Amino acid sequence: MARPVGSPNRERPFNVALRMALRGDPLLLRRIARKLTEKAEEGDLAAIREIADRLDGKPAQAIDRRDVPVEKMSDEELHFLLSAELEADTPKVLLIPPNSKHEA
Repeated sequence: MARPVGSPNRERPFNVALRMALRGDPLLLRRIARKLTEKAEEGDLAAIREIADRLDGKPAQAIDRRDVPVEKMSDEELHFLLSAELEADTPKVLLIPPNSKHEA
């Protein structure tokens, strides 16, 4: 669990220890990266995901809105759906925050 916002505890002991270890051995991070890429090459899915997340960023979470009647969708949602149909080659993700006005 992450530290609460505004928490007076600003210490991050693991971060500090990790930075000290990396400063003590400048090639350590490079060796770790090499091992990670070797694991990915061997087919380790966790290593593959880690590399993809570091290089491309984590994928956006798609929210399926097929359960919402068209009448309850906002103009922005309808525009998004229409533009996605017109530009079928461009992948898009519709993100709707929880507790939106569409939930009844």
